[in-house]
Amino acid sequence: DKNSKLTSNTILHHHRLIASILSTAVHWQVITSNPCARVKPPKLERKEANYLDDNQTLELLECLSREELKYQTMIKLLIHSGMRRGELCGLKWTDVDFNNKLITIERAILYTADKGVYEDTPKNNNSKRVIKLADEIFILLKEYKMKYNADRANAGDRWIETGYIFTQWNGKPMHPSTITGWFNNFIKAHNLPKVSIHSLRHTNATLMIANGADLRTVSKRLGHSNLSTPGNITLPL
Repeated sequence: DKNSKLTSNTILHHHRLIASILSTAVHWQVITSNPCARVKPPKLERKEANYLDDNQTLELLECLSREELKYQTMIKLLIHSGMRRGELCGLKWTDVDFNNKLITIERAILYTADKGVYEDTPKNNNSKRVIKLADEIFILLKEYKMKYNADRANAGDRWIETGYIFTQWNGKPMHPSTITGWFNNFIKAHNLPKVSIHSLRHTNATLMIANGADLRTVSKRLGHSNLSTPGNITLPL
């Protein structure tokens, strides 16, 4: 599109890549100096994180109650936990402690064009964590597990046992974009505020802070690499 411009973030990534290549060329004595050293990269524009307020969240949950149980469970988990999309897809039944109401996050499901859908470690060292959730989430998980077991039985010998909580019809891990596509359609169908699946993570953070949680607690729960990240979110008045 001739009328569109690259974002400052994209330009900065390009600058870093080219600078790295030319730096190697200098090291190999192919060129004498790095031209990128004389170019000032653009400053990143900090954008306010998108999220839902209390009333909007309640409206979303009301609409969600009429949807398929699998997606009800996934979206409610994202809202209550603040976990990343890939972390949600990477959850296994062995990560759920029904007795103590705890969920362990220690892996993620990611996708790249060259690898396809694959399992990886979480985003950073702080992303491996154990979080405590409300009783209603575990009641919902128990209900969903009954349907999960029924689906597994119906698949018969076509089922591939992976242990993941949220899977394709045959037990294979879900493509992370599947839930994104579903959520976008869900938002449009119910004329809800235009937010992304990642916005539910920011929604969790703002709701926690609005209810008196300190930044360190919020940061630890979300698995942030530094304390300042949640503080960058502007709270609703």
